[in-house]
Amino acid sequence: MSKRGQSSSMSYKDKANLHFVEQEEPAFIKAMKAKLGYKEPAKLEDKYEDEAGPADFDDDETDLMRMKEEDRPQVVVLNEKTDLTKEELEKELEEKKKEEGDKLIAEGKITFKKPTKRAGDSAAADEEEKKKKKNAPLPKVQKGLLSFNDEDEEEY
Repeated sequence: MSKRGQSSSMSYKDKANLHFVEQEEPAFIKAMKAKLGYKEPAKLEDKYEDEAGPADFDDDETDLMRMKEEDRPQVVVLNEKTDLTKEELEKELEEKKKEEGDKLIAEGKITFKKPTKRAGDSAAADEEEKKKKKNAPLPKVQKGLLSFNDEDEEEY
């Protein structure tokens, strides 16, 4: 590769002609990654791929579901037979939310844990502690100990 009389550094043309050829990973590395559940990190090309996420939020029904009630547009009923009333709209939105929640549960994106039980009712335990504190006698202060505050209190 190197010729006599030439320096060991490459020329600009040689550097410009160098390219990286990415090859497929060996089978043992693929197997190891699959066994460990390795996920490839995001690449630059992934950033520019079309995703279904933002397109889902474009329709009016999902916009209404995500809005606060006071931010929603005002409902005006011109024709009672064909137009939705405010109550009907709220029922429809609740049904959509319920369907969306059921869909997420079915896909496994939302999981539920059984709540852990506490040792006892916290309210009952608090009341018992308060009663014990009220009934307990206050500790007596020993006046024979050194205290500089006693003299100050007597002067006033």
